[in-house]
Formats: sequence, C-alpha cells, structure tokens
Amino acid sequence: MAVLPTNLARVSNLLRTSVATSSMTKTQRMLLEVQNQLTTGYRITKPSDDPGDSAVIQQLQKTLEKRQGYLDNISAAKNTLSSVDTSLDGVTDLLRQATQIASQNVGSDVTPAARQSAAALIENLYNQAVTYGNTQFEGTFIYGGDRSNTSPFVTSTNGGVKFAGSNDVLKNTFDENTVLPFMVSAQEVFGATSERHRGGADLSPSITAATRLADLEGATGTGVYKGVISIANGGSNATVDLTTADTVGDVITRINAVTGTTDVTASLSADGNSITLTPGTGTVTITDVGGGTSARDLGIRQAVAVASLDGSDVQAKLTPLTPLASLRNGAGVSASGITIANGVATATISMAGLNTVEDLLNAINGSGVEVLAKLNDAGTGIDVLNPVQGTQMTIAENGGTTAADLGLRTMLPATLLADLNEGRGVRTVAGDDLTITRRDGTTFAVDLDGLTTVNDAITAINTAAGTAMASFATSGNGIVLTDATTGTATFKVDPANFSQAAGDLGLLATPASGGTITGADVNAVKSTGVFTHLAELRDALRASDAGAITRAAQGIDEDLARVIRVRGVTGARVQELEARESRITDENVATQSLLANLHETDYTTAITKYTNMQMMLEASMKTTSQVTNTSLLDFLR
Repeated sequence: MAVLPTNLARVSNLLRTSVATSSMTKTQRMLLEVQNQLTTGYRITKPSDDPGDSAVIQQLQKTLEKRQGYLDNISAAKNTLSSVDTSLDGVTDLLRQATQIASQNVGSDVTPAARQSAAALIENLYNQAVTYGNTQFEGTFIYGGDRSNTSPFVTSTNGGVKFAGSNDVLKNTFDENTVLPFMVSAQEVFGATSERHRGGADLSPSITAATRLADLEGATGTGVYKGVISIANGGSNATVDLTTADTVGDVITRINAVTGTTDVTASLSADGNSITLTPGTGTVTITDVGGGTSARDLGIRQAVAVASLDGSDVQAKLTPLTPLASLRNGAGVSASGITIANGVATATISMAGLNTVEDLLNAINGSGVEVLAKLNDAGTGIDVLNPVQGTQMTIAENGGTTAADLGLRTMLPATLLADLNEGRGVRTVAGDDLTITRRDGTTFAVDLDGLTTVNDAITAINTAAGTAMASFATSGNGIVLTDATTGTATFKVDPANFSQAAGDLGLLATPASGGTITGADVNAVKSTGVFTHLAELRDALRASDAGAITRAAQGIDEDLARVIRVRGVTGARVQELEARESRITDENVATQSLLANLHETDYTTAITKYTNMQMMLEASMKTTSQVTNTSLLDFLR
C-alpha cells in the first residue's frame, strides 16, 4: 500500500501558503506594535491603536495644558506682587522716616535753620517716593494699571507730581472660574486724583429731534423699549411701529405719518423734556401693543381719552454729543467762559465755537492746566478732577455764570463754611472774629460764630458795616470787600480775639488795592496722597510753620496706615495664589497618573507579550515550513 504525503490533502498549497503567510504577518504586526511600545514608552502612539482611550488621553492632555497656563499666570502674578510688596516696604519705611522727622521738628525749641535741614531730608524722601511709584518689573510699571508701558508718575510743569497711569488694574485667569487682578491700584497706595469731584449740578439736557432713544432714561428710568403703539382718535385707530426708530424725531415723524388715519399731531413739548400729542378734533388715547412698553417709556401712554397729552419727562442723559444749548432744560449756559487754575498754570476757557459737551471737555482737557474733565458716572453732569498731587485747582467765573451753570465753580456763596480749607472750616472764637478798618479810619467788628455758609459771612459783614461792603467775586472766587469811604487810613482786615476766621475766609491773602480787598478761593481742590503730604511737610519745614508741620504729619500718618493696609491685602492675595497653585499641582498629579495608566507602556505586560509573540512567530514559521514541505508529486506534472 502506497503512503501519500500530507500535501495530497484536499487543501491546496496556495491556500495553505496564504493562511500561513497571513498568520505570520499578523503575528509580526503585533510584535512590531509591542516593540514600538517598548521603544517609545507609550501604549498608544496613534488614535487607531485605541480610539476610546485616545479620546480620553487627548482630553487629559488638554486639561494639563490649560492648568499649566493657570500655573504660569499664577507664577507671573506672584512675581509681580512680590515686586509690589518690596516697593511697599520701601514706601512704608520712608513714610515712617517722614513721620519721625516731622515729630522731631514740631517743637517750639527747634530753630528755622534746623527745619531747613529737615526739609532737605524730606525732599530726598519725596524723590524716593516718586521712584517707588515708577517701579518696574520685567519692563512693566507695576502701578501703571492698564497703561503699564509708561511711567505712571511724572513731574508736572505746574508743580507737583501728575498721575499719568490708570487705576484700572490688569487681571488674569487663575482657574476655570476665577479672574483676579495681579496689580495694585496706584490710587490705593499713593493717592492719584482728587476725590472731590466737581459737577454738583444736574445739567438736565432737554430733548431735540436728534436725541437718540438710547440716550433717554425713559419716563420710568429704565430706558426706552422700541415696539408698537396704538393711537385712537375718536372712532379712528392706527398703529405706529417704532421698532426701528432711532431718535425722538423718528418717533414724532412716524406718529405724524398716520395723520390720515387719526387726526393727532406729535411735537416736542414747550419745556423740552417730553413729547406732546394734540388731536385736531376729539380726544386721544395711546396704548402699547403686544405687551410692549414703548408708549409708557416715552411718557405718552394714556388709557383714558383726553383732549390733549403732554407726556412725562423722558429724562435725557448727558452725552458727549449733547448740545450745550440744550443743557439746563434748554436754558443753556452763560457764554462768558470759565477760568481754571492748577498750581502755577491758569487758563481761561472761552465758550466761543463750542457747541457740544464733547467740545467743552476737549477745551478743558487741552487747556494746558493738567486737569481731567469727564462726564460723571451718573451721566448727569461734568466732573473736573485734579490728577496732580502737590497743586491746588480752582475753577472760577470769567465775569459771568458759566462755572456755576455747569456746577464746576469751586467756591460759591452757598458753599458751607465747614467745607472750606480742605474741610478744616472757618475757626471762630467766642465774641468778635475780625475787625475791619476803613480808609476814613473808622473800624467795626464782625462776629462769625454759628454761621453756616459763605453768604452768611457776607451778610454778617454787611450787617456790621451798616452798608453793602461785602460781596462775592464775579471774576475769580472769594469774598470781595469794597470801601466807599476816603481818607489816609489803610483799608484792612485784622483778626480779633486771636480768631483765625479772617484767614480761613481768605481775607488776609492779599492787601487792599485802593478801596478793594479781594479774598482768596479757600475751597480749592487738591489730590491728597503721599506726594501731596510730603510736599506739604517739606514746605512747612521751609516756612518753619509748626501748625502746618503737624497737619502734614497727620496726612502722612493716614498715608502710612493706607500703605500698610494695602501691603496686608497684597500678602493675602499672594497666599491665595499659592493655595491655588498647590491645589492645581495636586490635581495635575492625579491627572498625570491617570494619563500614565492610559498612555504609557506597562513594561512587564509588554515584555511578556513581546516574548509570547516571538514564540508564536517562531512556532508559526516552523510549522509552516513543515506543512509546506515539497514531495515527489510536486515534480510529476
């Protein structure tokens, strides 16, 4: 019986070869994958290796990258705040030195020469304070706010130090839901601009056809909703679509456009604050359509029929484009102009050629006296701020009423005596406070005790004089005394009973010029802060004025307390950042561990698998070589 070789089975050689080749190729591919894992250290080198885990890995990597950005932000913020803390330490030290110098030189036994020497020391501290104010970290001025590329404190040509930075500090993101500042406001540390904003008057602009609806508070103070209103006139009814209206003029035009349907005419009211609707005949009713509030907001909603309708005040906001002629309910402002003085600089702002509020703001800001004019936060008036520490700003009339009309005059007859002299008021005594000598040699005394306003003081002087001697300046600010008598005596004001009231009212500032004594503006606006108080202490030491030295020292004590408080807040902020840094670092450790489990190679498992794959390949190759072994029949064809 013949013995047949194994290759005579019913499976073809081609199929056997194909199966064997496929098996070895698969094993080799798996072996290569394990080899790559061992070489690269990563279990997944491309998404197709494990699509599910690849998606998780990408998300974890994205999370780690985001957290690294937070950690970088925290590190930069800590470095910046560390620089802030260092500078605050220096400011604290120099303010303490200034306080010590002041206390050493306030006694009556200190000579003027000694105080002059002390003034030189304060001048040095003043310059150091400016240097600290312009501290830089990595090319950024740490007290510059969002203007951190330029020096925040510059020497003013008018005297003093001008703040040219911004109190809007830079912020950064420190985690998914937290945005915090990483700078300190210059205002908090040094003081920067005057806190007494001028703009006491509500300028109440009237409306015009060009007034935008967006610039109206509306009759209810919530703005103007632009919808559809219904107008009924007798048996006639029409709707007016205001959804695309932009101005008050648009509203009036669209209402008047339905005259063919309703006999109603819309116009601006006589007081310039509202819209008037007048029917030619019959009555008028106005309602909102579809749940809107346009008629209500425009002050013309009227559910009960009336013969005519004068709407409610729509409360126009003050904007840069508001015409000056529309201010004060259409009364406008005086054309005489205003005079602004700040330090050694003085400018007269002419109203000629100024048409809008923006024109006025630009004229003031460009006058060269280094003040800042802007709309107040409420949108009702104008503020003029003094950004220069060490100077005093006054705003006065130029012969008219412009400054008072704008609410900008720094001293008025209605100014409270308690507000004068930086809040020190007018210091009176029991009995008479001042004595006035006329040119004819006669004298009279004035008691100012218990008075409330500057006008009260003027009245008291005139009552004591028996004639209208005192008045308030029409140009400039202050009390003006006029002597109608003649003679060889000197017209003058003298303190009585050691009262300081005459000086506090500004009546000792200048000697008489003929029969006129022009008092000073004793309600000037100044920026209080480190530079102001150091300058005041320096000047008080130079003048050997013990009282002024004491007042300046009190201001420096306030500055010192503020700087210490800011330093404490800065330290707390650094601690908070460190806590966030620690938390994010811990989260990263957990995330990286999870990422490693998913992404990195488990060498024990991979080596075992690699060994098994090698054995499988060798076995497959050996088996294939035997199965596919040739026989005699392979040659008998």
